[in-house]
Parts: sequence; structure tokens; C-alpha cells
Amino acid sequence: MIIRKEHALALLNAKAQEQKGLACQISVRSEEEPYIELELQNLLEQGKSPIEYTLTYWGRNIVYLLEEMINKNLINHPSQWDERFRWIGSEVIAMIESAIKNGDLTGDETFDALKERGFATEVHEEKKGWQKKINEYAKAVYEIYSNAKPRLEISKELANYLISLPPGPAETKNLPQHGRFPLLLESMRLISFSVPKSDVYTLSGLGQAVQKTVQTMAPSLETVINEDYMYSMLKLLDVGLEGLTQEQIEVLAELAFIDAEGNILPAGEHLLEVYKLWSEKEYRPVKTFDIETLDQEILKGIEAIWENNKSNPDIVPTAEEIIHFLMEKPLKDYKHLLAFYGRKINQAMGYQKKEELKKKWSELHTIEHLFKHFYEKGNQWYEKLYDTVKESLYTLEAFNLISLEVDERTGKPVYVLTDYGKKVLEDIKEKGVRDITSTAVKAITITKTQFGSPNYHWYEEALNLHLVGGGYPTKTGLMYEELAYNIKRLPHLTRFELMILHKLPEYGIFLNEIYNQFDETLKEEVQYGLNKLEARGLLDILPNNAIVLTEAGKLIKRAVAGVPEGFAHPINPIIVRILMAIKQVGNLYEKEQKVRILPKNWAEAIKVSGLDSETFEKEVHLARLAGYIGKTSITEAGLDILKAVELLNQ
Repeated sequence: MIIRKEHALALLNAKAQEQKGLACQISVRSEEEPYIELELQNLLEQGKSPIEYTLTYWGRNIVYLLEEMINKNLINHPSQWDERFRWIGSEVIAMIESAIKNGDLTGDETFDALKERGFATEVHEEKKGWQKKINEYAKAVYEIYSNAKPRLEISKELANYLISLPPGPAETKNLPQHGRFPLLLESMRLISFSVPKSDVYTLSGLGQAVQKTVQTMAPSLETVINEDYMYSMLKLLDVGLEGLTQEQIEVLAELAFIDAEGNILPAGEHLLEVYKLWSEKEYRPVKTFDIETLDQEILKGIEAIWENNKSNPDIVPTAEEIIHFLMEKPLKDYKHLLAFYGRKINQAMGYQKKEELKKKWSELHTIEHLFKHFYEKGNQWYEKLYDTVKESLYTLEAFNLISLEVDERTGKPVYVLTDYGKKVLEDIKEKGVRDITSTAVKAITITKTQFGSPNYHWYEEALNLHLVGGGYPTKTGLMYEELAYNIKRLPHLTRFELMILHKLPEYGIFLNEIYNQFDETLKEEVQYGLNKLEARGLLDILPNNAIVLTEAGKLIKRAVAGVPEGFAHPINPIIVRILMAIKQVGNLYEKEQKVRILPKNWAEAIKVSGLDSETFEKEVHLARLAGYIGKTSITEAGLDILKAVELLNQ
């Protein structure tokens, strides 16, 4: 949806003519363009002749809304607007939606932009003080947007423009203008712009599907995609060629949607996907992915240890062997881990140690010496290093990159790379070790939504990490997008992430507010923790910087409500595997909200979990301490975790 000055004046003109009992007639072709765009948006409809336009139900609603806002001095009359002022656009809808998801709060990032359009104000609330919120007009616009189904009609000229257009994300200043084509695309919701200043564009989920269609079809007619063609394709699916007229068959064949025998060609498959998105609005949710430098080093270590196993079968990648591998490598190979270890030591010690850490990097020769220095009291250095590596191993398993299995020869619990882990490893070998952040990956995955365009900072991060470039996701970017949607997630929380989660309400909080709840030296640690929680599917960071818990996140927060913050890993993938195994072999008692397991079935649970008995028993003990397992049952908290697993992997 797009309403600039010319569109608003056209709507007011149509209303004035309607009051006279007339249709709005266009006498000059050049003046018709905004009317055509409004007609595509389902705000106007053509009258008895092609040059006559009348308001639709939704168009009438938007005019009444605009007039009321003008009368209340929330916005100037459109005649006073700048020619390129975007009163409503995809970025405005995204800002309003973000506020709705966040209890109507806009946050500082989008308040000024919404207020300028008459959609936000400051409200004083008892106990909360002044709050920046959207108003009833913003909600009314969002309702109109949600219900006014746009038309879809792609001309041959617009198809050629789409074929040559980089799908994004890319900076709007690089968008080929070519007259009003971008406005036509936005009218049909095929292109979106970023919050809050429209400085990044991307083809929407529907826009990308339309682009794939025009890239594979034969654009031989003046109109290459419209609703009639889509309905003909549906009829072909339902009843076959005999259900179509000869003219319909000829059109579909000429555009290369079908062949002479009525078989659906690639362009036809894409057109059916277009119909599904256009009619049913079945868009993918925004998912993302995150992997830090140590996680990547450990993937490399697991591969190297398995390689050594070929010549020495006694060497297998246990947690202890992985630590040994890390400590054996020279310090120069770990310079990129300086920031990572800085965050971990900062979290553990609770105050700023990074300057001292930098000094030690220049003095010391091994990671062993580094950990000995910071944790020398009580000789806890190995325990701290083990905990750091274990955390990374849990993270990798939570993201389906490795799996803990029992080695048939030694009987030891060992780590095995999954197919997804091997893909990440290939990228590391090609591009080097570097943090891949959830924010950067999200700059790509958000583009598949209805009007998703990344916040400019997300795009900038993706650009810096070479996940996007030249108006396209890179090969690496596409690989991490694939992982974001295809991996099987298992919940995982570190001690520090539990602290963050405990401080998060279900909605109504922004990034700067959660940063302020920690010591200022911990801002970077909190940022990385939020990245991990978002990548694990427990929260969403919206384009206006609001933080909203997902349904899975709400369940996990409830499950860990009673877990002490001193727990190293309040939830880890091994505990989750055990809960899943107990549920499989146990009996569900819905009235008690418990899964009970008979004593004789514990051996079966160990087998189903795929763990060795020692690991199983150790983790069951931790699960009992955390309150997920009772003496012979899974508790309500444990069941919440299992429900969260289902939601994460729907």
C-alpha cells in the first residue's frame, strides 16, 4: 500500500464526486496514474468506462480517516504535503505492526516518523509515566491494510523491469526508477521499504514469487500475469484441460505456463505459488541463525579429531579431547577469539576485564595460561574452560550442527558433524572464521514476509558480513537462510541468557531498556545473548527495536521461572533429548499434567535418547534439580519445554 500526496488528493476528489452522485472522470492520461495505483490497491474501482473511478469500501474508509485526522490537526491537508511524502507505505505499515505486537508502544526508533503522519502520540499512564504509543488511526489504517486485498496485474513492461531488478535487500538509492514502476510494485505489495526511512528496499515474499514467474515465462502478451490467468491454472489443476476454453489454453501455452499437452511448466509452478501467497497470504515466519567464532573453531576441531581417528582409533571427539585440541594450537591461530573470550570472562566475573585480557593476549602463549590467570583462585581454570567449550557444544547441538552419540568402539559419548554442520564448515574454510549474527541473517529471512524489509542496521550488518551484496543475498547468505528454516532446534540457555530471559516481559520492552538493566560494561554481552535467544526462536527483535517473546519463548520462560540463576545451563539439548525419550516411553496423565515412567522403562528411555548411561544419569540429576523431572515423571515445567520444542520445529 502506498499513499503519497497525489494519491490522497485523488481519493478526496473521488469522495467529492461521490457526494454529487458522480463517478470521478479522468480527462488527461498523465493524471490517471495515481488512480490506477489506487485501483490496484483496492481503494478505487473502475466505473462504467475505463476513465471513471469510484471509491471502494476500503477507499471510503481511508478517506473518512484522513478527513478526520485533518480536522483534528493530526496532519496537514494533502495539498500542503511534499510531493514525495509517504503518508502510508510498506515501511509505515511495518512500524504500526511492530507497535501493535509490542502493546502499542512505538519506541524511539519509529515514534517521530509515525507522529509526523498523525499515527502516534505520547500518553501519560499511571505508574508508567509518559509512553510513546500509536493511536486509533494507526490501528484503523492497519485494519484497512489487512483487509483490502490488492489486485495483481503485471504488464509486459513491468515484467521486463522486474526481470532486471535485483531482489534486494539493497539501498533504495540504487533502485532503478523507470517512471512509476516502483509505485506500481508497492501498490500490489510486491516491494517493501525499510523502517523508518525507506533507505533499504526488497521485493516482498509475493514480489519474489512474481519475479521468478516472469523470469521463467514467455512474456509475449501485453499482460503477462493477472487474476484470470491464475484462476485458469487452478481450473487446470482441478479438472484438467477439458475444463478450460480453447482461448484460455492458448493464452497459458503462449505465456509458457503449460505445454501443448497441458503439463505445467516451471513458470506455471511459480504462478501457482504467486496465487497461494496472493490469495491466502501464507508467508513464512521470520527465523534466523547465529554462530560465534568459538562454535566455528570447535566444528573445525571435531573434523580434525575424526581425521586423526583414522590413524589412531583411540582418539575420538569427546568434550575433553576437543579442549585438548584447542589448547594444543598456537596462540596466533586464536587471535579472532579475543573478543569471544572477553565476553565470557566479562559475564563470569561481572565487571570489566577486557583491557586486562588484551594485555594478557600479548603476554601469554596458550589458552590454558589465559584461563589459569583469570581463574587461578581455587584452581578453577580447567572447569571454566570446560564450561566454555561445553556451552559451545550445546549451542552447536541446539542448532542441529552436531550430535552427541555413543561411539560403538569405545562406548564414549562423542560428537558427530551433521550435514548442516558440514555445510557451515565448508563456508568457514572458504570465508574464514567470523561471527555470523542473527541480525545479519534476519536481514535476508525477513524479505520473505508480506512486507518485510530489514531495519537499515540489519542490512548494514549483513553487508559487512558478506551475506548480501549487489542487491542479492550471497551464496553464504542463502546458505544461512536455508539453515534458519531447515534445522531442527533444541532449546538451550546459558547462565547469562537465563538472566536476560528473567528480565524480559512478554512484550513492551526495547533494546535500550534491557541494556540499562545490566552494568554498562555488559552491553556487548547482552547483545550477543539476545542474538542467541532470537536465533533459538525464543524472542523476536522487531524493526522498531522492540523485543517480543515468541510462544515458544513464553513456555521456556515459564519452565525456567524457578531455576536458580547459578545454573550453568538451565536448559540444554541433552536434557531435552532425555525429556523427549521419557515422553516416548512413558504415559501421559493429562489431569495431573505429568508424564509418568515405570521403573522398568528407564533402560528403554536411555536407548531412545541415544546417550550413554553415565551421561543420561548425570543429566537426569540436573533435570531434577531444575524441576523438569520428578522421581518418576516429567513435571509441568518439563512438558512446557516439550511443547516449546514442537513450536520451534513446526
